Amino acid sequence: MIRLRQRVRFSVAILSCTGLLAGCGSPASSPAHSGSEPMVHVVFAGSLELVNNQYLGPAFEKAKHIRYQGQGGGSYGMAHEIASGSVSANVFESIGYGPVQDLGRSGNPWALAVASSPLVLAYNDHTPYAAQLNQIRSGKKPFRDLFRILTRPGFKLGRTNPNTDPQGQAFVMAMELAQKLYHLPRGMPKQILGSTTGGSEIYTEEGILSLLQSGGLDASSAFLSEAIQRHLNYIVFPPKLNFSDPKDSGWYRQAHVRLSNGSIVYGTPLAIDVTAVGHPPSSQAISFIKFLISAKGQSLLRKEGYTVFPPFVLGQAKALPHAFGKELNHAL
Repeated sequence: MIRLRQRVRFSVAILSCTGLLAGCGSPASSPAHSGSEPMVHVVFAGSLELVNNQYLGPAFEKAKHIRYQGQGGGSYGMAHEIASGSVSANVFESIGYGPVQDLGRSGNPWALAVASSPLVLAYNDHTPYAAQLNQIRSGKKPFRDLFRILTRPGFKLGRTNPNTDPQGQAFVMAMELAQKLYHLPRGMPKQILGSTTGGSEIYTEEGILSLLQSGGLDASSAFLSEAIQRHLNYIVFPPKLNFSDPKDSGWYRQAHVRLSNGSIVYGTPLAIDVTAVGHPPSSQAISFIKFLISAKGQSLLRKEGYTVFPPFVLGQAKALPHAFGKELNHAL
């Protein structure tokens, strides 16, 4: 169970209804639609909640006249819920391909990578460290100074759970790579992170930024798109640390994190990877994914701070439904 600081438990419950389990909130849907209409249930990484529920979902409903329902949580956690049958889904949007593979028989052996967003450190306007963080953001102080600030006694840093969330894994590995890149003192990553998978600074992906905005944290890990959507101050990690550039795949792979179950995850570029759930995929799932990779869908992603690129297939390309052929050829 993820541990929350005692003094902020009540505010987290009010702000985001995160509780202590991924995906505890009720799925978002439009109350104006009747239950007799066709519906698509999209399950996604918690960092994709705002863009899905406020932008992609409503635009999809308007364009396709299919009711949209969204549910977010840590990518790995939601994949396991789908695979176990605890959560029903038509579409799964993950950060990174690993959670898609964890769908097992519940999913399809393919995914489409559609966009990416760099890893950043988001911070509260009113943190006592804001002036120093602003100087690093503006380039007046070197990026290396950030890690010294993160080790200050009393600095309240938040991150997501590496056991269930690729962002949480990437943040841990970013600290490891930063030690190599900036020749940081030995032990500094551990000083920043504490226990890798069980530290008191671990929060749910859906609630961590609400907690940051409420003043419960000085700073937290985030994706650039999230920081832009929530109008947060942020410091973008350099390409060698932000896990968004496929050209740095070899460098990212030098880092790893050992999860609580003993498995080891190695660094890899993180993108939004989407797949249909079920065999064969429902027509609603096909419609939603086609909308996501259409010019309209990609335009919405770009507007919300994502880096879009021509979608490419992960996994078994031969298993990709033929229905996507035309959209892939015309994707921006």
